Amino acid sequence: MKIGYFIRNLGVSGGVKVVLQHVRLLRASGHDAVLITENVRQAWELHEDPIIILDRGLADTPYCDVYVGTVYSDVKRLYEAKKGKLVHLCQGYEPLDYLARIKGESITERYQRKGFFSFFERQLDILKFRKRIRKIESVYRLPTIKAAVSKYLVELIGTKFGNGCAFIQNGIDLNVFHPDARRKWGENGKIRLLSVGSMHVACKKISDTLDAVRVLKEKKIPVEFVRVSGGPPSVLEKESGLVDTFYTGLSENEMAELYRTTDIFISSSLEGEGFGLPPIEAMASGVPSILTEIPAYRSFCENKNFAYFVPTHRPDRIVEGVLALSEDNALRQGYIERGFVVAKSHSLERTRLDLAHFFEEWI
Repeated sequence: MKIGYFIRNLGVSGGVKVVLQHVRLLRASGHDAVLITENVRQAWELHEDPIIILDRGLADTPYCDVYVGTVYSDVKRLYEAKKGKLVHLCQGYEPLDYLARIKGESITERYQRKGFFSFFERQLDILKFRKRIRKIESVYRLPTIKAAVSKYLVELIGTKFGNGCAFIQNGIDLNVFHPDARRKWGENGKIRLLSVGSMHVACKKISDTLDAVRVLKEKKIPVEFVRVSGGPPSVLEKESGLVDTFYTGLSENEMAELYRTTDIFISSSLEGEGFGLPPIEAMASGVPSILTEIPAYRSFCENKNFAYFVPTHRPDRIVEGVLALSEDNALRQGYIERGFVVAKSHSLERTRLDLAHFFEEWI
């Protein structure tokens, strides 16, 4: 069976990483899996050169028995090209991100309006977001084969659009992401905090973590704040003076090394987060984590005692979490041990088994 994964732009993101993992695992299992793209911006380590196409109508796309798209616009283009069996791999239900923008829960710098006409510009943005939601939902209603990377998304997609949705669990390389037994808490006299993700992605709500760090630094708590993103820092990150170190485009091995020098991992994502690989990678690396109480993170394990959970939009609770983990060694060790167990259940081997089952039973 020849399987073609199409993603228009190859860059450094969790979604692209998952696609590359799928292609690699399928090849190792004997499938003829290929990666198809139009543009390689900046990518993770590519084990095989992708097939680069030029025709906007996908006329030069190589023949495959099955095509897989993950970005809704890519799925729409594949469907309109009438290439063959089509899988819509959901890594996050995009309308939730736009709903958060409409409600004003998370507005990225691009859509922060100021000045006399800001109210009217905001209303135009809301109309644009509502139109985008309708467009995305129309893609999910297409007669494609649905699959998702978390149990939460499987239930959401299956319930909302019917016809079922397969589960292909995300996994990490446990040979890369592992603890360093020699690591000592606060080695340099500071608590090293790590946040991963782009400020320009609304559902990441990095601003809540920034607000928590601001409070910690104002309280003279000795923290060092490290940010990692696929792109350059936002204006807020550059001007706030809160970020001590900013990394962009790190490789998987570089990320693993960074986790192993981290004291606390923080993610303040909103409900629009589809899965979230960084929390799993951090816990596999022996890092206690502060996570928001969102469906994606709760679906990691039935028991919520593997991380310090806080409500969304509550920087003050993130501050409490940092202080609690810093002051209570037993609490910290408990989260490290239980988080490691949860991370081990998200191995690439599990992903391989899910992929095998999917292409045998659903295609």
